[in-house]
Amino acid sequence: MVGIPCLMKTTLSLLFGLLLGFGAHAQTPTHRHSFGVGFERVGLDAPDAIGNRCLLNYSRHFRHDRLVVGANLGYLSVSNKRYLANTNHYYVYGKRRERVSADVTLAFDLLKQARHALRLGAGPSLWYRQDELLDGGRYTVNVASGEVTDVQLKWRQEKALNYGFNVLVEYEYALTDQLLVSGKVKFADLNKAGQSAIYGVGIGYRLQ
Repeated sequence: MVGIPCLMKTTLSLLFGLLLGFGAHAQTPTHRHSFGVGFERVGLDAPDAIGNRCLLNYSRHFRHDRLVVGANLGYLSVSNKRYLANTNHYYVYGKRRERVSADVTLAFDLLKQARHALRLGAGPSLWYRQDELLDGGRYTVNVASGEVTDVQLKWRQEKALNYGFNVLVEYEYALTDQLLVSGKVKFADLNKAGQSAIYGVGIGYRLQ
């Protein structure tokens, strides 16, 4: 009989702790919206290989941040660099290649934690591209010196609105209740515009 009061005291302590934990969870603010900016490295089709994209992000959070619908607008510009005469010593530049992008992603958080999120997601993409690409050229190569002379180039311009899809893996860490930092790896398939491997970082701010 002596042990019963100790058992009751332990049980009450556990219940009180659970109630405190539940109360702390219930008082945690539910964040419905967040805004952010990002910087990404985006792979392009040859010959440019890779370019920089700046982003503006908006996210709508559901189910205590387990489900997020994110939308971003981005801009990318990269020099169109081409090598000639089968040599790495002579190349020409065209106009810059540009991308104006819009991506929407539905992502699910695999971690049920307040400060950490590991999300997997996918969604549609719509990118506008404007390129001036090298269509051909004539030149003379000095066999002895390797010098390239009498260069005559032909360029073609391409403008198109391409659609496709994107997939996302994202890790996000909450520095505070509002301030977020993240790292992302993405893949985009844009049909005629080709496939792009993407990685980058971002910073965001959550609103209640």
